[in-house]
Amino acid sequence: MRITTLMKTPGSMMRVGVMLLAMIYGAGCNSTPSAPTPAPSPPIAEPPQLSCPDAVMVSARTSGGADVSYSVPESRNGQGTVSVACTPPPGSRFPVGVTTAECVATDSLNRTGSCTFSVTVAAPPRLRASRIMAFGDSVTQGQTITSNDPYDLSAPPATAYPTVLGQLLSARYTDQTITVFNRGNPGEQASRALSRFIATFAADAPDAVVLMEGYNDVAQEPNDVVGIANAIAGVTELAAEGRRRGARVFICTLAPSRPGRIAIQRSTLDFINERLRQVARSEGAVLVDVFNALLPEVNANVSIDGLHLTPLGYRRVAETVFAAIRAELEIR
Repeated sequence: MRITTLMKTPGSMMRVGVMLLAMIYGAGCNSTPSAPTPAPSPPIAEPPQLSCPDAVMVSARTSGGADVSYSVPESRNGQGTVSVACTPPPGSRFPVGVTTAECVATDSLNRTGSCTFSVTVAAPPRLRASRIMAFGDSVTQGQTITSNDPYDLSAPPATAYPTVLGQLLSARYTDQTITVFNRGNPGEQASRALSRFIATFAADAPDAVVLMEGYNDVAQEPNDVVGIANAIAGVTELAAEGRRRGARVFICTLAPSRPGRIAIQRSTLDFINERLRQVARSEGAVLVDVFNALLPEVNANVSIDGLHLTPLGYRRVAETVFAAIRAELEIR
């Protein structure tokens, strides 16, 4: 009734039309769906970061360096797939000295992170001597008792102290060819050994000489005083000749004894060994204290004849001589 009234005038009719149009179109706009809101972009990871391993230190067996292995570090952060490469890579041959290795991580955005660490390769140890002459009697030759009744000795080369000494030296000085000459002569007296020493020295041309003489000077003389004097005079002569010819001379004390058919009394050994110490000092030689090295386990180190050594005893002698050579002749 109200609309009918309003439409009686032209102005009223116009206003009613506008109102109806607004109602129609307004309802239509409200029913149209709104456009979707875009999803937020995922955050970008931080650039790659690396923490290298601690410094690596190895010893080379030759002057050509050493193959060095190490763990490639894992990257922290980085976008997508991250690759890590190190230069030089693990397992490479590193030269003697200090080398800086670098590891670089690269992510899918081509961003990088790096770190470095040092690889130190120590040069192999070396000796100032490579030809060593072991000079002496049956103990140097390596004789050991195989039967006490009947009394019988053998000299297996594999257990002789010069053989074992050569093995010990070669195992440590891997970049050198070390030769140890076994010049043991059973029954020889030090006081009568000079001519053989000179001939053997000329043939072997050693850089170092290890002397272990004197047993037979004492054992073959009825008088210990004479035997000791002969032994000391002979070793002094041999040491002086070796020094005169330019070799580094090592003088071994005599090994301890135990009860047996050719045992030497402890008092005699103590006296002769003290004199050998004096000879070493006077001749500028290196004393090798074989006696005290073998004494703590004398029954295991000395054969039942009382004088010759067991294979274990010969190894102990080799180890004692090796330690003296290393201390004296290793280049530092």
